[in-house]
Amino acid sequence: MTNKINKIAISLFALSTLSSGVYCADWSYLSGTEPSLIVKDGKKVKNTNTSPRFWGFIQVGYQKNYGEKFTPTTGAKAGLNLTPFSMLPASLDSQSSFEVGRARLAARGMFDKGNTLNYFFMTEFGENGITKPAGRTNNNHITDASITYRGLQYANIRIGQFKYPGSEEGRRSVFSSTYRNFTTAGAQLLLERFLPNNAQEVSSGIFQAAPTSSNGAYRDRGVELFYTHKMNNDIALSYSGMIGNGTGLDSSNSSGSVTYYGYLGAEYLFHKGKGYYTQALKGFVWYQNGKRQLNNTNYTRERYGLGFNYFHNGLRLGAEWIKAKGMIYNGAKEVNADPNTVEWEYQIAADNSNVADGGYVNIQYFFIPKKFELMARYDYLNRLTNSAANEREFKTTTIGLSYHFKGPTRIDLNYAFKDASAPNNTKAQTVLNNIDNQLSIQATLKF
Repeated sequence: MTNKINKIAISLFALSTLSSGVYCADWSYLSGTEPSLIVKDGKKVKNTNTSPRFWGFIQVGYQKNYGEKFTPTTGAKAGLNLTPFSMLPASLDSQSSFEVGRARLAARGMFDKGNTLNYFFMTEFGENGITKPAGRTNNNHITDASITYRGLQYANIRIGQFKYPGSEEGRRSVFSSTYRNFTTAGAQLLLERFLPNNAQEVSSGIFQAAPTSSNGAYRDRGVELFYTHKMNNDIALSYSGMIGNGTGLDSSNSSGSVTYYGYLGAEYLFHKGKGYYTQALKGFVWYQNGKRQLNNTNYTRERYGLGFNYFHNGLRLGAEWIKAKGMIYNGAKEVNADPNTVEWEYQIAADNSNVADGGYVNIQYFFIPKKFELMARYDYLNRLTNSAANEREFKTTTIGLSYHFKGPTRIDLNYAFKDASAPNNTKAQTVLNNIDNQLSIQATLKF
């Protein structure tokens, strides 16, 4: 590694340990590598510490969804909850709840004093889409397990299970976000749900089944090449490319094919601040393509997007646009007619002719530096725009306030104004009229 790359790795590592909402960050370096230099006795020295570093974070809080629960008492759907959007994810069994949303323990470090082999492991013990997808227990608690080789000049090689190149919302460390919930587009188009091969085809090209594994958690198993190059004192370019199973946190791959991931980023540094307060403008593009098998037929899942993030003088701005083709998540469906029993299945529109798009615009501002932060985010999703009957439009505006104790240890208050419509389906609109706003309070402790 050249001296320049060492400096980049140091600054990025500092961001990972001090950030409380980092946007201008190279997430492949943050999670996949260890710093080449460390500060000891006030001086920068070569990092030769091969002892593992243990760390983790806990996110606890309260949520309340003010939507109406709509369960018909007569007709073919009597006893079924038709309003999953009025329930709290991931279990979808209540409208208000105190929760342990995430509880993760991790270990990371380097195998050799030359810092050419790095490792990263993390487990999940909270209640979310990893451990309780659609309210069903899943025993897979390992979220990350990877080894990175750094002995090449223009590429780092990472192998194992980790976050794939893609949307910035998905790539960033989840404890750094001051928003309790993902955007609608991120949650439905990118946070992948997996159905078993024998899922029922409920209508042409639309499949439904109970989940048998965790949601994808923006992760996959495979091998990644990534690198960041500082063009000059002001500009840095980065790339990430990965070949993965296309199975999320699961090892099985019924399609027999791989999924390709790519990411390119460019960053302009303002040379002010450090750690979380590093001030920069970053633009990025990304692409994903792979196969998923249902009823012994391979369907293409394609995703791509672009966006930017900016931070300067306490002001953060960000925006991202996402396009999806094939394997479009079409919501959760209740299948148990007993009003006292909740049993959900996921539905996916599989064919590549099914399309959707979405995105978000975000603004945040520290009106008291490093302590009080205001935020506002607008996000939208246009789902299945190729079908008049199945098209749905979701719009959410989230406002919030955060108090930061130190770094990512903080309390976040979010209030989301939600709206949904079925432009060409009056019957579906009657159900969507039950949507309402949502309150979220969450405390994050990183240790």
